[in-house]
Amino acid sequence: MHELGLCDALLRMVKDVAVKEELTSVQKITLEIGELSGVVPAYMSDCWTAVTDGTDYEETELVIETVPGIARCLDCEEEFRIDLNSMRCPFCKSDKLMPISGNDMTLREIEAS
Repeated sequence: MHELGLCDALLRMVKDVAVKEELTSVQKITLEIGELSGVVPAYMSDCWTAVTDGTDYEETELVIETVPGIARCLDCEEEFRIDLNSMRCPFCKSDKLMPISGNDMTLREIEAS
């Protein structure tokens, strides 16, 4: 479960921002998680609870927004939202695909005071 390591790194990042910006509290953070990133949003939520337990960030809400996985077929050049179950072009059935979006995870926002 690499989500635990990701949440640990995320917490360190949020702490660094809080210190640098002299924030008194962080109420909410928003993550964008791509469908093609390999990160499971439900696991991130569970791991966030685990890594923040007993810390100053225990009450910090984690909001996760899913970014669709969009790919381009290298054979027919069509762009489409990829079906994670088939991983094939719906137009020509090729498996030669290039991801365009949805393959990363981004800390989009920190809501703080």
